[in-house]
Amino acid sequence: MTDPSPKGPSAALKRYGPFLGVAVVVIVAIVVFGGGGDDKTDAPADDSQQAREDLPLTFQEAEADGIEGIDWGAACDTDKGRIAIPIHNAAPCVEPPKASDKGSGLATAPGVTPDSIKVIVYEGVPDPLQQVIVGAAGADTSPADTSGATVDYLRLLEDTYETYGRTLDIEVVTATGGAADSTAALADARTIIDKKPFAVIGGPAQTPVYWQELTDAKILCIGGCSLAETWDNVDSAAPYLWPSAIAPEQADQHLLELVGKQLVGKPAKYAGDTALQKKERVFGWIQAETETGEYKARNDEFDRLLEKDYGGKVATRSTYLFDLAAAQETATSVVTRMKDAGVTTVLLSVDPLIPATITREATKQGYFPEWVIGPSVLADTTIFGRTFDQEQWAHAFGISLPAARADNDLSDAFGLYEWYYGKKAPVNTVDVILPGPAQLMLGIHLAGANLTPTSFEQGLFRYPPNAGGKTYTHVSWGDTLWDRPDHNSSDDAGVIWWDPAATGEDEPGNPGIGMITYVDGGTRYLPGEWPTDPLPLFEKEGAVTLYTTVPPGEALPDYPAWPDSPAAKG
Repeated sequence: MTDPSPKGPSAALKRYGPFLGVAVVVIVAIVVFGGGGDDKTDAPADDSQQAREDLPLTFQEAEADGIEGIDWGAACDTDKGRIAIPIHNAAPCVEPPKASDKGSGLATAPGVTPDSIKVIVYEGVPDPLQQVIVGAAGADTSPADTSGATVDYLRLLEDTYETYGRTLDIEVVTATGGAADSTAALADARTIIDKKPFAVIGGPAQTPVYWQELTDAKILCIGGCSLAETWDNVDSAAPYLWPSAIAPEQADQHLLELVGKQLVGKPAKYAGDTALQKKERVFGWIQAETETGEYKARNDEFDRLLEKDYGGKVATRSTYLFDLAAAQETATSVVTRMKDAGVTTVLLSVDPLIPATITREATKQGYFPEWVIGPSVLADTTIFGRTFDQEQWAHAFGISLPAARADNDLSDAFGLYEWYYGKKAPVNTVDVILPGPAQLMLGIHLAGANLTPTSFEQGLFRYPPNAGGKTYTHVSWGDTLWDRPDHNSSDDAGVIWWDPAATGEDEPGNPGIGMITYVDGGTRYLPGEWPTDPLPLFEKEGAVTLYTTVPPGEALPDYPAWPDSPAAKG
């Protein structure tokens, strides 16, 4: 039994949590708050061995081994070696199973029968704060519409990916409390456990007791089940917890490379104060914190590597607990601390609301440093950047964990829905709805007929990643890229700066002035690949705020409608 007491974000942040859970619609958010997790027992050794033997041959494996003569089926685009659906990270083609292999004639795991796979879709409850803030920004906030779109994507991928003769038995479970209500989350998890599913998509992401309870019960918890949990938390729950965002430590690595390779030992030339521009950079860090201080180990490792690998140092840190009522007090404290320490360059790991107060306070105190956006919650968006003090934010730049923005009609999620269903997506939040269903169905596709949590993990761990683009991220799992097994999805990051004079639409489509701008058209870097040559920050040539046409090399094939799909039937 899992302790239902809160272990993650502070109580103040939890009041804000329901907004974060839907505000991520603005752009995929990376969160640095983590909760605890209990150790899990892996599947038995014979299950693991059987899963390895039963994994289906992929197109890429056959090509690498020189295996020829396989009929990959009509669903395979043999030019790409992937299923012929219009998304960049489509599943690789697998050798079609024999009729005798489909379903294996076995109930291979809880929630899996020879004919079906039980999947729960979690439906949240409306939140007044969410409705006022996010709805006013133009984002769809109906939990029922969100869960309905999730089911639509599951059915789409069930039809296009290999399920080995099984169909999805999908049930929607409605929450009994908000995203931060640990008591309701625990009750909801136990309700779901009683239904004996193989996997759950979504959950009350602001309290870890939900995913802890489910993974204790050996149920896969995918996508919005949790925020971007730390590596240790995810490892303790393997192979059951699958966050759909980059891990906090991975985001730290990207910030470390940007700071170490581009900024350390150089003048703070992007500061708003000419006196600071002439000084060698002195780093400070403003960081949203948790009551239990879970950042300390990560902070210590960042500081150690910054000094060891690049000769840099964080001169001072200032942390705060999220509380809008205390925002002015927080702002006064953190700005005074940075200014008194002679900081020229402020690193930010923050929420999207308090920076408005912090930047106004900095102007009030006559303090105009560089602002470096690190792993943050929506502070790297246009919609919130417009609320910050523009005199300060004109000197903001940093890492971009989401890919460069593009018009909705260029989005994988929007395009895929219309291609299959023959109509527009029912909500404008589908960019953050698709990853959960896509990850579940990809794992099933690659696991083979002997579907278990172990074979699901082994399937995803051998997924052949596409090269990342400018408008989509590099996706992989396993131990080929990072120095430990990776259960998180995206891997790369780009570089952004704030252009206070740029005009255009924000993420939900509101016109205005001031835009997040992507360096070099949104070029992204994998760990270890960040350049040492100066990046063209604050240079408009080659930069982009929003793609209205597909970047060169990123266009998808114009696949015909899927046979028997709603679009094909007209």
